[in-house]
Amino acid sequence: MSRDHDDAPTRTALDRFGVDVSHQEISRIVQELEELYKSQPGEWLPARGVASYLAAELGYEDEDEFEDALQSTFMDFLAKLPTIEVREIASELAPGTSRTCLRVVDDPSTHARPRALTLRVATRDDLWRALSLSANASWGVPEIDFDVGGDVKRVEDSVYNHLARAVFTLERHAEALARVDDDSSDARAIARTCEGLRGLLDLDAPWTLVVRDVDGRCAFKPSDGVEIRLLDDDDARV
Repeated sequence: MSRDHDDAPTRTALDRFGVDVSHQEISRIVQELEELYKSQPGEWLPARGVASYLAAELGYEDEDEFEDALQSTFMDFLAKLPTIEVREIASELAPGTSRTCLRVVDDPSTHARPRALTLRVATRDDLWRALSLSANASWGVPEIDFDVGGDVKRVEDSVYNHLARAVFTLERHAEALARVDDDSSDARAIARTCEGLRGLLDLDAPWTLVVRDVDGRCAFKPSDGVEIRLLDDDDARV
């Protein structure tokens, strides 16, 4: 392993977002936008159509209510996202006209060096730091021997909400096991893990969050106190 305390990429990756991605609703909107883009065959999507789709899909009464949640117009919101490019694209159906379109791009502030990010969670403020996890990232808490593998998509949320989501998922799994076998040892083990995770949420004692950032795209905000350790090829493959 090699060590490197150049934390500039960690500082800038989330700083480039002009919105609070640790806010659950904003995070949900960003994720739904990126998932919509992935599901479409074209490179560019019409911005107004995307706004209408998101408003309906996310349960808003209309686009005005949707923009109230954004606390800005949809176009201003897009301008605050480093992973979204907006451009006027000439219409193929109506020559001489254009429409405002968007596409998802890689955040230029990220880099591709595998690394581990370590945060000592000691205060309530630490629980509410924003944490951006790439689709390939995994994270864990060594104090309770707990690890979570990568998701199928990038997720931005607070440390607290990442942890709470893990508890919710595990509890649903334990309930499913118990329905099959009400004396399931696996269900009991999962229940103990959930109890340990809830203790972390309550901050019964300081604990350590370790993120395995294999593609260099994860970030904390604020990033002060985050230890960065570069990983060699063998470590990155583990």
